[in-house]
Amino acid sequence: MSQLKRLEGDVKFNPTTFNNRFVAADVLAKQEQEQEQEQKDIKIINNVEEIPLTMTDDLGIDMKNLFFKILELLADSQNPIPYIMNSSRNQFVFAVMIISVGGLLMFFSNLMISN
Repeated sequence: MSQLKRLEGDVKFNPTTFNNRFVAADVLAKQEQEQEQEQKDIKIINNVEEIPLTMTDDLGIDMKNLFFKILELLADSQNPIPYIMNSSRNQFVFAVMIISVGGLLMFFSNLMISN
């Protein structure tokens, strides 16, 4: 009984502090929206030079650049998948690179078996 009386006596409604939790939640929601908008803006800036998916003379250069960027991200202990999925050109170059490496490995395995 004494706990119940103590609880009833301590509870007071304070209108000045009542809305503080709601205001804090609104501020956090606005900050999250701003961060999401900034991330979208960064993605838009990164995709300004969208190159069509064709076999061009620059494919070898793009493969070299993507390979070294992936190595750089791995050296910094970061995940390279978001960078690869950032644009359709990076996805295309990565797919061509994987197919090339697979073909090269298959070629060498056939050479080793024949000897």
